[in-house]
Amino acid sequence: MRKPYLASPGTLLAPLLGALAIAGASQSVHAAEVTRVASSFEEGNQFDIHFGVAYDFNYKQAAVLREWNAGVDDDSTRLVKDLIFRQFRHTITPTVEIGLWHDLAIYATVPVVLADTRTYEFDQRADDCVFGDSRDANCVNKANSTTIRDGIIPNGGFDATNNGDPFGQYTGDSTELIFSGPARRGFDQLHVGLKYGILSQRTRSHMPNWLIGLEGRFAVGRAMTFTRDIVNGQSDGNGRVGRRIHELGAWTALSRRYRFLDPYFLAFWRQSIRASDSLFEDYSSVGSQGNVNPQSTAGLLFGTEIVPWERAAKGMKVSVYLSGSAILHYGGRGYSEIWELLADSPALVGSNDPTQTDQCSRTDAMAFAVENPGDPGYLAAGGSSCNKFEGVTDLQDFGTFGFDGGLNLHLGKHARINLGVRGNTDTRHFVTFTNRGKADASSGGDPDRVDPNTVEVNPLRRDVVDNVGRRYMIDDVVDLHGYLRVLLTF
Repeated sequence: MRKPYLASPGTLLAPLLGALAIAGASQSVHAAEVTRVASSFEEGNQFDIHFGVAYDFNYKQAAVLREWNAGVDDDSTRLVKDLIFRQFRHTITPTVEIGLWHDLAIYATVPVVLADTRTYEFDQRADDCVFGDSRDANCVNKANSTTIRDGIIPNGGFDATNNGDPFGQYTGDSTELIFSGPARRGFDQLHVGLKYGILSQRTRSHMPNWLIGLEGRFAVGRAMTFTRDIVNGQSDGNGRVGRRIHELGAWTALSRRYRFLDPYFLAFWRQSIRASDSLFEDYSSVGSQGNVNPQSTAGLLFGTEIVPWERAAKGMKVSVYLSGSAILHYGGRGYSEIWELLADSPALVGSNDPTQTDQCSRTDAMAFAVENPGDPGYLAAGGSSCNKFEGVTDLQDFGTFGFDGGLNLHLGKHARINLGVRGNTDTRHFVTFTNRGKADASSGGDPDRVDPNTVEVNPLRRDVVDNVGRRYMIDDVVDLHGYLRVLLTF
């Protein structure tokens, strides 16, 4: 099996709330990391400013499942194995926090993705592989992959790292690796926030530390796109990581130190909004598009710091922290684990104007693509109203559950090091989940039926992946982060 190339080390988006934990720090020793805040204009501490940098390596793996209905001798729909998705990502995140007043601070972080690579392999994880179309099959190859059958990726696969011959790298029948994505790097969002300590155990020893914060995450990177026309075409979008998503939200955190224990709790909510020049396009003027904006998130984190050794007078401390988290992703569209497989696939050609679908032939587009792999002319071959599918899809609501553990080292009053490991998993969820549209009884139609070739149809729906019996699902997610953070306080 061909191994993916890993670019030079960098980092991933700092783990959940990691930016808050590393960005904030005060001279107080009675606060868990999530409730630290820079504080200025106090007696003996006129001004606080903190600089930090975090490195994160992320490895993610997920099983790509699919509903399948052969529709010949067996008309039952079943869930079958298909692919294994793997992602390797390095990110470095500089951060700064400035104390504005007593327990009031402003902070900013900007994650920089140094390398992001993704691969897709046939699911052959079973100990004793059985191939074929029968219900006894427990492994996948070219002969029984539903993605190959539907022409979503060609039989020879695709290697976006090979600009000379991307379609000729996985032609063997026994190949396991079938799709390699491009190496991506750059900026996605700038995080800016304001936080305020309502209560402080440092000033009122019987009270907890209580922070509230407002945060905006603003799209600064250009939208990542994907094209298979990498030999002669313009493929600069293949190297980007930006999603063009703004997020506006609020958070609150509580902690209270008791001897060598410092339990803490944090809750947050962020509303996602599509930014300009994004792939989250609005076609509601020509059809009954349901979701336009990306999925929003809400979640909580709870845990404790354990302090086995401390010298408060010198600002020195060693602590171990353990925490769990739960996040809900809801109500929108997104870049799923398989968006690159779907983007620019001739199998998903269609019209974004549902009243013009008769002027776009998927069959003609796919026939042209087979004869001319990578040629964007398949759109014109399909018909005058054919549009490229960009890969962004409606996502089913899902949850993420995680565990975080690590070590905090306070090396004095001005230097801190944090290193740890975080693991997440997602609940099983569909990633091709676009509905048919919305019936309009006022126009005289059937209130229980979406009439084809009318504005009742969702213009972003593609039956080949959105019909029941053809939908894709993500399961068995393993999302691991190893990180190192350094913070200087002045």
